[in-house]
Amino acid sequence: MGRGPGRDYHPGMLIPLGTDRPLRRPTVVNHVLIALNVAVALALLVLGRADPVAAEGLVRRLWLARGDLTPWGFVTYAFLHGGALHLLGNMVTLWVFGANVEDKLGRVGYLGLYLGGAAIAGSAHIAFEPAAVIGASGAVAAVTGAYLVLFPRTMIRCLVVFFVIGLFWIRAWWFIAFAVAKDLFWLAGATQIVGSDGVQVADGVARMAHIGGYAFGAAVSVALLWGKVLAREPFDLFTIARQAGRRRAIREATLEAERKVQRKMSPRRAEDEARAEAMAAARAGVASMLSRGDLAGAAEGYRRLLSEYGDLPGAATLSRQHLYDLANHLFQTRDYQLAIEAYDRFLEAYPRDSHAPSVRLMVALINARYLNDPIRAKQILAGLDSKLDDDREKELARELVAELA
Repeated sequence: MGRGPGRDYHPGMLIPLGTDRPLRRPTVVNHVLIALNVAVALALLVLGRADPVAAEGLVRRLWLARGDLTPWGFVTYAFLHGGALHLLGNMVTLWVFGANVEDKLGRVGYLGLYLGGAAIAGSAHIAFEPAAVIGASGAVAAVTGAYLVLFPRTMIRCLVVFFVIGLFWIRAWWFIAFAVAKDLFWLAGATQIVGSDGVQVADGVARMAHIGGYAFGAAVSVALLWGKVLAREPFDLFTIARQAGRRRAIREATLEAERKVQRKMSPRRAEDEARAEAMAAARAGVASMLSRGDLAGAAEGYRRLLSEYGDLPGAATLSRQHLYDLANHLFQTRDYQLAIEAYDRFLEAYPRDSHAPSVRLMVALINARYLNDPIRAKQILAGLDSKLDDDREKELARELVAELA
């Protein structure tokens, strides 16, 4: 095959390590897929040392090649890897993103997405490239494409290796969009080398397999959400896109109404309006600091926001994730009174959020142990145990009930 099979993984500057989204059920299929990939790599390593010719022949029978197509090749190629880094990069990404997607789709649905993604990604590669292809990241790209649609606002903990090395939290859609953009950049601008078997991308990475996988995973997820096969969430990409038009129309109508009111506004009304605008600017400043990870600055800004504008409706209500992160930071820094304010605003604004039971538990804990308000703590704990999913949280709830008794 000229320069050899295309490897569908390329090391990047962002290495995912975990997410902040909790799981509702144990992960099974994702662990099995990772174990199979590792087992195949180890078996080929042992065979290669014992009989290199046999190992190469086995790889050629299992890879996906345009000139020698086999029905099984559309799946088996995804369990072959070209080295330890090739395998490690794919498996780390699958470990981080696969568990949440399996949790959402169910085990059978997730397995179908993974294998279907492998087949579609492989087909995209051989449609454009003459070289054979090996590697799991076409299937992994399908999983991340699904993640982009299902959980775009989930936070991903990443190791960043670029001028500096450090750990950062990044929105899922930023992380995945960066990966897609990198592949598109290489497809559009990478140097081409003409070999004896045709044209091949200089770095030997099967970029079209990536793009095919991303497109398949995203399309399947949108279709499942559109058909209501999967339950929609307030922050999945389908719902965000659907609501964007409504918000735009409401915003335009609101601005027009505000302009009409401003023409007839009394001096007192103008003063109130100016104060509301100042409040909105202060709240935006807190949100900006939270987005940058400046939790200490955001905590101080939130304190001023409550002090100066707490009487205005919605003054201290931030986005779901910002309120959740800020309240947890305030609790960890033992600023219990302000933490209660943030947790209460979260429950007031997002009473049906998946984190709401856990937030109620935190409010009960602070009132019971730190603010000496056992009456409110008992009210919150009543019936809360049955709404908690995490065993440790259930145990904490039972401990608090016992303490208050």
